[in-house]
Amino acid sequence: MGFLVGLGAALAGNVVIGAGQCLQKYALTGLEREWEAQRAQHLEGGSGYSESIAYAAYPNLRSRGNSVGSRDDSSKDVAQRGSRPRYTSWQWVMGLAMNYAGEMFGNSVALSYLSAAAVAPLGIVSVAVNLVLAERFLGERITPNQRFGLTVIAAGVLCILAVAPRRAAASDASQFVEVVARSGILRLLGVTAAAQAVVIGVLRSGRQTLFLYVLASSLFGAMNVMAAKLLTTYVRLRMAFPTLLNPADVAVYGAVGAAQARPLVASVTVPQAVAAIVAVGSVVGQEAFRQQALGRFSPTQFQPVFFATYNVVATLASLVLFRELDGWTHALIFFSAFLVGIALIVYGARFLQKAPAVVLPSHIKLRKENLGLKTQ
Repeated sequence: MGFLVGLGAALAGNVVIGAGQCLQKYALTGLEREWEAQRAQHLEGGSGYSESIAYAAYPNLRSRGNSVGSRDDSSKDVAQRGSRPRYTSWQWVMGLAMNYAGEMFGNSVALSYLSAAAVAPLGIVSVAVNLVLAERFLGERITPNQRFGLTVIAAGVLCILAVAPRRAAASDASQFVEVVARSGILRLLGVTAAAQAVVIGVLRSGRQTLFLYVLASSLFGAMNVMAAKLLTTYVRLRMAFPTLLNPADVAVYGAVGAAQARPLVASVTVPQAVAAIVAVGSVVGQEAFRQQALGRFSPTQFQPVFFATYNVVATLASLVLFRELDGWTHALIFFSAFLVGIALIVYGARFLQKAPAVVLPSHIKLRKENLGLKTQ
């Protein structure tokens, strides 16, 4: 029953995330259209034809150099200023809130019932939902290649779910304390932090490769998964067992010492404060390196590699931390099916990427003959 609850929470959360991403895309499209309309209004006149015709024929045109026709100072200001900030759009803000709500009330809740091996791959569901909603409400078309990609992705997800561990990390207070006490989470976090420091050091030294950015983002993601799984499991069990010890105190002081831990501020102990910093820092770090990578590499290059690496690292961290596999036979079957499933998801994800739009160089001026218009 717990497996189905966690699966439902993960699916619902990713549906909300996909809808939020589609809403953000809708907001950004609206801001772009608003900017183009203002820019076309300032650029009209002086060339013998209305530039709105050019934007209607070439909606992706972004002129940064020579202008079409005459341009006055006000039009230059409009071009340089660009569209207004995205956070001024209530649709974009609502989409962002939906993303965080899906993560908090969907994926995080699912982690308290399921292994990260089952929750992390389901993140691809948000991509599929985004595509479907964009076709329905934004007028985008799902190509045959993208439909094929969605089918391959679905096969990969089902392959992973078929062998994912079914049992929760803990079902009662004593079991949870025992799991945390023997998990070795401090050693695992220490190894992850040390590896992260090495990767960041190499990146700062100037060796900025795709794999290093992917690895940095994935390591932060693994830390986030470990913290979220412990926290959500603790919150779920605390409702039934009010005297349950905090996992941060148990990890540092042990089961006996945790009951005697002295608070640092109010009722918050030092381990609890450090755990909160790690949880927040891992989210910020992952997003920071993801954005840096997307600023240097195309989404087509980054997303498939990141998805595969993040799933492998997060899954390994969860399996090691909570010892979710039952013996070597289960481990062999699981990793064989897991790697096949990840390979299918990454392969299918490549078909979801659309071909980049063709943007004319800024020095090319549009003429009536270029637009295919007949002159009288």
